[in-house]
Amino acid sequence: MGAPSFFEGPEKKLEVVVTPEFGSLRALGEDVWRSVVEAAGARTLSIQSNEHCDGYLLSESSLFVYDDWFAMMTCGQTTLVDAFEEVLRSVPTDAVAFLVYERKNEHYPEHQPTTFYDDARRLQALVPGRAIRFGDEHGHYIQMFHTTRPFMPETTDPTVEVLMHAIDRSVAERFISGRPAAREGMAAELGLDAILPGFVTSEHVFEPAGYSLNALKGAEYYTVHVTPEDLGSYASFETNYDFGEGLNDLVSSIVELFKPRAFDVLTFLPDAEAKLSVAGYSLGDHVVDSLGGYRVSYFQYFVPPTGPRPPYRLTL
Repeated sequence: MGAPSFFEGPEKKLEVVVTPEFGSLRALGEDVWRSVVEAAGARTLSIQSNEHCDGYLLSESSLFVYDDWFAMMTCGQTTLVDAFEEVLRSVPTDAVAFLVYERKNEHYPEHQPTTFYDDARRLQALVPGRAIRFGDEHGHYIQMFHTTRPFMPETTDPTVEVLMHAIDRSVAERFISGRPAAREGMAAELGLDAILPGFVTSEHVFEPAGYSLNALKGAEYYTVHVTPEDLGSYASFETNYDFGEGLNDLVSSIVELFKPRAFDVLTFLPDAEAKLSVAGYSLGDHVVDSLGGYRVSYFQYFVPPTGPRPPYRLTL
């Protein structure tokens, strides 16, 4: 069975930190978070928990809920602003200490129910903030809305996102259901679990194509999502693992697994500016900003051409 002709892999992401006075987000209960997921237009497939976090594996990506913050990533045609409005049924706006909403450039924006500007204006009506773009509007970029209230993150609170376009075809085909490799246990088979060992994983192979994985170890998570379609193949990796001086090794290991033609890296660091170099790729863009107490760095890499190549044949 072949892959479907279209699915929007690049994610939207919403991260919210609440004030200490609010109490525990986890204590709101599973029913509340299932309603948040449904408001976005997604479904909960499975839940894994430890003493720090509840990880929800979704029909469209992932949700991680901690006592004082949550991060939700969704792909496809989901609407994360609707999810945030559902959150506000349980969390008052004055308890929102920090919010950041990201929207990656889509392959097929005409199929999305809203634009980033629609989303940002709705958010600004709820919480004060500003909108910015990392990257070139004619190429790869991430648009972002974030609150402008004073906020100081924990000093051990990094995040790195690796967003990969046009992944290697031989790798993509392993995530099409019906193929021998497309089954649970792929994290070990691919070598993903060796990059960050010791995590407890939960994974799902989609019909007819696609793959999602959540992983938890203490207060750390990582998540992987793969859209293997011929047109617009895409894979993403995100973690709050404290990589320290190992950002180059971490990103290089992920990229080596998927072999994309181009990829973006976005880092949030509370006390430093990220430095990154990836062998075999050229840096196309590099944007840096400070927001919400974080130093945010955006890198866009691509495979340098070695000469002319033939055009891609389109199916009519």
